[in-house]
Amino acid sequence: MTKEEFCYRLKELNLTQKDFAEIAHVPYSTLNNWGCMANGKIIQVPTWVEPFLKHYSQSIKYDKVKKQVVQLLLEEMKQRKQNSTNQNKD
Repeated sequence: MTKEEFCYRLKELNLTQKDFAEIAHVPYSTLNNWGCMANGKIIQVPTWVEPFLKHYSQSIKYDKVKKQVVQLLLEEMKQRKQNSTNQNKD
């Protein structure tokens, strides 16, 4: 993954480099050096970053689905309780 690909992926995930640094526990200064020259070599984006971002993306999707499922279950429980109360009145 290049620095450009990394930055593009962060934009897709609505993350800033500062956000990523905090989430991944990477010093912001280290992250800023990725893609820069040091001692005649380009400092590569570490290989763990790409799968990390993939799993982060999946966890966001999971959290959204989980929230929707919980909401549906709560609505169903409320409806059942209401139906039960209405039956007891009859």
